[in-house]
Amino acid sequence: MLKKPPKLQLQLTLEFSLFFIVVAVLIYTHFTSKFEEDALEKFRYKAQIVANYLTQNPEFFNSKLPLNGSRVSDLMEWNDAAYVVLEDNSGKIVNAINIDQAENQLYIKTQNDEGISFDDMIYKVAFPVIVNGSIIGKVYVGFVSLDVTHELNNKFLLTALFSLFVLLAGIVFTYFLSSVSFRPITRLISILDKPVTEKTHLNIKSFKYDEIGILARKIDTILTDLDRSSGEVDHLNKQFGNALREKINELDIEISQRKKAEVFLRKSEEQFKMLFDNAPIGMVIFSERGIITKVNSAFCKTVDYTEEEILGLSVLRLFEDSFEKFQSSTSILNELKSIHKECVLVKNGGTRINCIVKSVTIFDDDGKPIHSTMQILDISEIKQTQTELQNALEKARESDRLKSAFLAQMSHEIRTPLNVILVSIPLLADEIGSKDPELQDILYSVGSAGKRLHRTIDMILSMSAIQSGNYKPEYEKVTLEKEIKSLSEEFRSLAEEKNLELKFENLSASSNVFADKYTVTQIFQNLIGNAIKYTHSGYVKISLEDYKSDKLVVKVEDTGIGMSEKYLKKIFSPFSQEDAGQKRKYEGNGLGLALVKKYVEVNRAEITVTSEKNKGSVFSIIFNKALDLKSFEDNARILDEIVSAKKIA
Repeated sequence: MLKKPPKLQLQLTLEFSLFFIVVAVLIYTHFTSKFEEDALEKFRYKAQIVANYLTQNPEFFNSKLPLNGSRVSDLMEWNDAAYVVLEDNSGKIVNAINIDQAENQLYIKTQNDEGISFDDMIYKVAFPVIVNGSIIGKVYVGFVSLDVTHELNNKFLLTALFSLFVLLAGIVFTYFLSSVSFRPITRLISILDKPVTEKTHLNIKSFKYDEIGILARKIDTILTDLDRSSGEVDHLNKQFGNALREKINELDIEISQRKKAEVFLRKSEEQFKMLFDNAPIGMVIFSERGIITKVNSAFCKTVDYTEEEILGLSVLRLFEDSFEKFQSSTSILNELKSIHKECVLVKNGGTRINCIVKSVTIFDDDGKPIHSTMQILDISEIKQTQTELQNALEKARESDRLKSAFLAQMSHEIRTPLNVILVSIPLLADEIGSKDPELQDILYSVGSAGKRLHRTIDMILSMSAIQSGNYKPEYEKVTLEKEIKSLSEEFRSLAEEKNLELKFENLSASSNVFADKYTVTQIFQNLIGNAIKYTHSGYVKISLEDYKSDKLVVKVEDTGIGMSEKYLKKIFSPFSQEDAGQKRKYEGNGLGLALVKKYVEVNRAEITVTSEKNKGSVFSIIFNKALDLKSFEDNARILDEIVSAKKIA
């Protein structure tokens, strides 16, 4: 909406108002300046009298002749002077009357700021004193100006009121004159502002025959012509509007449908482009003649071509060795338009790779092919991995067969003669008796070495059976109190030989667990044996306690040599011993705790160790009182598959 322009009458009033404001300001300025100049001129005249007297009597500039009581004092009294100060050319005060009042009024500034003081009390003036054509000093005079100032203020106020009266009178006169002058124009405008039906004919007789009257007659003529033609235009506009609305409605429907189609098409194209560009497998679009028109980055990476290098090439160049059965390029293209098979792809530089190729053809509304889209998945690494896995599987099977055969053969070849030796040693000892003590010691050493060798072979075979998955556990209800107590009695004599106290206590409400009895026995046989083996004084304690509601914990505690924190991290590794080397103090092959760990896993239990060097160790085994066999067997099967896969790899 355009801003409404100001009325001419108001504009003219404002212009004349500004003129009268200027006139009022000039009146006020002129008269106030005149009044102030007249008042100040009186003070200058009085000061000039004092200056003239001092000029005629320069001896007053001699400080020995005081001003008080002189003719100067009389002049001050007659002229209402407040102070007089005489100053020589160097600026030094040589004589004065009322010097304190002069300094309070800052008389020294009079030479730069002559006039009435800021408090309207004193009029300050300074004159040079000239004697014989030369300046001998200055005289500063201050006059009491309170009455003069009051009179000036009254004159200023009257002048301001007069100026304001002139301004208001001028504005009122201007507004009245403009109202009278613009009344016909205003009436004409008000008539024209009415609706068309009300101003069809202007009241021409109400206007005088002057310029405004002539203008009103011409406007009336124009309005009459417009009324006549507007009727025809309204009729045509009504017809045109009806037809236009019908066409607009039809066009809106068509535009709406077309926009929906364009939005759907654009979204489809954007989705296809996003999927095409970001697809993890290679994608190629080629024309009906087999010319590559578009590729994605995955395909360029597969064939080692840049996008610029491969665009425009024939798709046949990529599969030159895969379609030998076709006799012409046309038949090959027809095959490529609907293919889903494994092919050999030729990379940049001639390298051939195996790929899975699948393609589809896009047709237009008439059923003619527009282009074909091909997906290519490089399976060279997969095929190579399959070959390597197959070879590794064959080697693993052969290794497993050889290992099984070796262990079976060694078990027979070592155990058979070893059993004969171990059975024969007691017979020989009985036969010799106490006749030859030295030979008895030799037989005892041979028996100990044979038993040690027998234990080593048993551990190796047991570890092999566990790692290969050949050991099949038999789960049943096992009373741990009974089994462990029986084992502790077997080791009691060995503990007594070392002067050790072997303790056993059951703090559990029920010591029944569901486990494999053989492996449970082996666990505690190893742990109790190790505890006695590595303990030289103190005790070995086995205790059973309830652990939560569905678990049971067995602790084997000793006061032996203990283990370092560093060794605890690899305590369950096969063939590991903290005291290793040729000069180790304790015998053993390092398989005992590794087997314990495996047997604990077979029984779905947990084992923890706490130990401190030279203070002892505590082994804690936590058993489940009940086992979910199905879940356990499924997990065991999965674990076997993982182990087999690792062996193959």
